[in-house]
Amino acid sequence: MANKNNTVVDYYDNIADDYDNSRFGGSYGQFIDYQERRLLNKLIKPIPGGKRLEIACGTGRLTGYATHALDASAAMMKHAQQRHPQVMFRQASAAETGFDDNMFHTIYCFHLMMHLDPSLIQDIITEAHRILKPGGRFIFDIPSQKRRRLIHHKHQTWHGGTDLSKDDVLKMTSHLFDLGSTHGIMMMPVHKLPTRLRSPLRACDYALAGCCLLKQYSSYIAYELIKK
Repeated sequence: MANKNNTVVDYYDNIADDYDNSRFGGSYGQFIDYQERRLLNKLIKPIPGGKRLEIACGTGRLTGYATHALDASAAMMKHAQQRHPQVMFRQASAAETGFDDNMFHTIYCFHLMMHLDPSLIQDIITEAHRILKPGGRFIFDIPSQKRRRLIHHKHQTWHGGTDLSKDDVLKMTSHLFDLGSTHGIMMMPVHKLPTRLRSPLRACDYALAGCCLLKQYSSYIAYELIKK
């Protein structure tokens, strides 16, 4: 496990300088960014004096919603610190953050769990529970297992290699959290359509990904968990 964790950190250390352009400079990345921001605008409401932690902040793309941020990659976090000097940063593992018990009202995490083994995901969930206040919320995303099985997706490496079903997530979390809500992200390949069609269809995709009957077939599912 330690060797794999080092591989993940080394990978992101090496691509940190070009990460924003290579991952979010194109139509796919811009579409994902739009949908994730729209979701966070809905779910994250600042509480006076409340503390909000972003786990795996990367280069700071979504760190503007946080008061505190954490990443295991020093090179990635350097960019985030330059973007958000008002945020308190810490370099640490998501499974061993070093923060105090019951410290945060909200924790959110995007594009991390899909790179990790289920056992490490479980450790991160347990750690999030420890540092959240009672009633605090943990928001994270994971590729949809139903979607990947439907399209016969095959993944050969650790990068984005983990998907989970809703039942999997509930088994991992139900002893610590209640399920608040679920949200689909990216139902249609809008990013592949002609540019003139993308903007009007973004709202349509957001609505389809939020439909109870369809959301489990979105590319990603975001879970909002509430600490018991």
